[in-house]
Amino acid sequence: MTASAELLEDVASRLEERFGELVERQLAVLRENAEYRRVPEDDLRRSCHRNVARVLATLGRTDLLAEVEEDERASGQRRALQGIPSDSVVEAYRAVLAVLRDAFIEEATATGADTATVLAGTTRLWDLTDRFSSVLVSARQQVEIDAARRDERHRIALLQRLLTGGLDPAELATGGAVHGVLPGSRYWVVRGRDHRAGSDSLRLARHLELGAGDGRRSLIAPLDEDVAGIATASPRPLDGALVAVAGPVDLSAVPSAFAEATRVLTVALRYGRTGLVDSSSLSVRVAVEQQAELGELLHRRYLSHLLERGAGHTDVLDTLTVWLRQRRSVASTARTLSVHENTVRYRLARFAELTGADLADTDVLVEVWWALEYASIQPG
Repeated sequence: MTASAELLEDVASRLEERFGELVERQLAVLRENAEYRRVPEDDLRRSCHRNVARVLATLGRTDLLAEVEEDERASGQRRALQGIPSDSVVEAYRAVLAVLRDAFIEEATATGADTATVLAGTTRLWDLTDRFSSVLVSARQQVEIDAARRDERHRIALLQRLLTGGLDPAELATGGAVHGVLPGSRYWVVRGRDHRAGSDSLRLARHLELGAGDGRRSLIAPLDEDVAGIATASPRPLDGALVAVAGPVDLSAVPSAFAEATRVLTVALRYGRTGLVDSSSLSVRVAVEQQAELGELLHRRYLSHLLERGAGHTDVLDTLTVWLRQRRSVASTARTLSVHENTVRYRLARFAELTGADLADTDVLVEVWWALEYASIQPG
C-alpha cells in the first residue's frame, strides 16, 4: 500500500468515528430542500447512512460496504415513486456529498496530509458524486418508463372493454376520467388500418389522436393489426391508410357504433378503399359485401355464363361497368374507353342479347349492378 493510500485510509478511519454526526449533517441539508419534506425520516436516514459508508469505502475502507443496506438505484427508484423531481434528487445528492467531501478535507488537513493526497481523495469523491448521480437519474427514468408502460396497458384494456361493452358505469366513472373519457360527451368511434410498407399501427393511432383535436378527449390505440378508439371530433385521414368511423354517439352506444365501424372497415378493405369512410360513403355496398348468397345468385344469373364464353367477352363486361359508373352516358363511356359511341352501344346490346337482361328495366339494372359489385370484391 502506498503512503498516499495509507493516509486516505487513515482519514477514512477518522471519518468513521464521526459517522453519526455526518449522518445528521446530511439530514440538516436535506431538510432545507422543500421537495424532500415528503420523504419519511427513516428513509432519509438510511440513505445518509449509505452515503457515509460509500465515501469511506471510496477512501479505502471497503469493509464498510456491508453497511450499505441498499444501493443508489433502489433509492432513486423510491424517490421517483415519492414524486421527487429528478433535478431535485441530483441537487440533493450533490449537496450531501459536498458535506462529506468537506468533512474529508477537514480530516485530511488535520492529519497533515500533503496536497497530492488531498487532491487524490477529493477527486475520488467527485467521481463518486458524478457516477452515482447518473445512477439515480437512470433509476428514475426506468421507473417512469415502467409507469408509462403500465398506464398504456391500463389504457388499452379500458378501451377494449369500452368498445366491446364490457365496462360497467362504475369503472367508467373512475378509470375513464383518468384518460379523459367523459360520460356527458358524444364520441366518434374509429377503426382503421394502414397496409403500406413499413406502416406502424402505433403511428396511425397517434396521428388519429392528434387529428381528433384535444388529445385528452380522445382514446385511440392499436388493436390487433388495426387501430381503434373514440374521439370527440372526427379524426383526420392519413394518406394511404383506411379509417372507418361511426357516430357520434353517447358512451352507452359505443359498442354498437364500434360494430358498425368494424363492418365498414371490412367492406372498405374488400373494395380497396383508403381515406375516411363511413356507412353513408359506402352506401349499399355494405349490403353487397354482407349478402353473399344474393350476390352469388345474381352473379350466376348475369355474369357466370358470359365469363364462361371466354376472354372475348371481357370488353363487354368492362364497357358495362364503365357505363354504370359514368351514369349510363354512352358519350362519357366512349371517351373513358377511347372507343366510338357505336362500339359502346353494340357492347351493351351484346350483353342484353347474351344474358336476356333488359337494361332499361330499373329492377334488372340494379341486379346487374349488384352482380358486378359482388364480382369486384371476390378474390381473383
